[in-house]
Amino acid sequence: MEISYTNSNHKPIVLLVDDDEEDRMLMRMALESMQMAAPIQEFDSGERLLNFMQQETDQSVTSLNSWIVILDKYMPGLSGFDTLRKIKENPLWERIPVVLFVNTQNQDEMELCIDLGATVCISKPLYFDEIKELMREVYQHWLNSASASSNK
Repeated sequence: MEISYTNSNHKPIVLLVDDDEEDRMLMRMALESMQMAAPIQEFDSGERLLNFMQQETDQSVTSLNSWIVILDKYMPGLSGFDTLRKIKENPLWERIPVVLFVNTQNQDEMELCIDLGATVCISKPLYFDEIKELMREVYQHWLNSASASSNK
C-alpha cells in the first residue's frame, strides 16, 4: 500500500534512535518501503538525538512540527525512558510524537511509557510486515496531528 500526501509540504522527518544497527536498518527499510519520501535521521543514542534536536531547535522552531521520534528503550547511556522524559520536559518538544519500543510486555513499563508522554509504547515487532504496519500507523497519526494543528 502506497501512502499519498494531501499536502506535499507535510512530510515528517523520522528521527530513528536505537543503539542496535540491525534494528535501525529494519526500521529504515520498513519506512523506505512505504514510499513516504520522508527523510530519516538515525542516531545510536539518546544523547545524540537530544543534541541534534537542540541544534535544530536553536536554528529554527518550524522543523519541530515535522518530527516523529522512534525510540528504543534499552540503550546505553540515556535509556529510552530518560530520553523520552527529556523530550517531554522541553515545552518546545512536548507535542512531538514519540514511539517507544520496549522488549517486554510488563504492564508497569507500558503505563510508565504512556505517563511519560509517549504517543505509542509497544513491544518491538518481530517481523518486517509488523514493522511496516506500525510505521504506517505512526505516520497516519502524525498526518492527523499535523492536519489538526494547521486547522487551528
